Amino acid sequence: MPHLKELHQKYEDRVVIIGVHSRNGGDKMPAFAKKEGIPYLLAHDSEGKTQAAFGADSFPDYYLVDKKGNLRFADLANREVDRAIEFLLSE
Repeated sequence: MPHLKELHQKYEDRVVIIGVHSRNGGDKMPAFAKKEGIPYLLAHDSEGKTQAAFGADSFPDYYLVDKKGNLRFADLANREVDRAIEFLLSE
C-alpha cells in the first residue's frame, strides 16, 4: 500500500492507478480505503473475471497498460514497477 500511494503521488498527472480487490473480502474495501486514505481508484473484482483475465496469481500483482490500452508488463515485482512506468512514459 505505501508504495502505491507513493506512485500515485509521483505520477498522478500522467498515470492512472487502479487497485483491484479480489473477490473475497471486497465488501470491506470501502471502509479500509477510507481508513488508510487510499488516493487512487479502486474496483472490486466480485466475480474474479479480472483476476482470470490477467492471470493474477499472487497479491499484490502489478500490470501496466499503455496509452493505447495494450498490456505491456505483467506480474511485476514491487522493485520493477517504477522502472517500467518510467520506460512507458519515455515512449
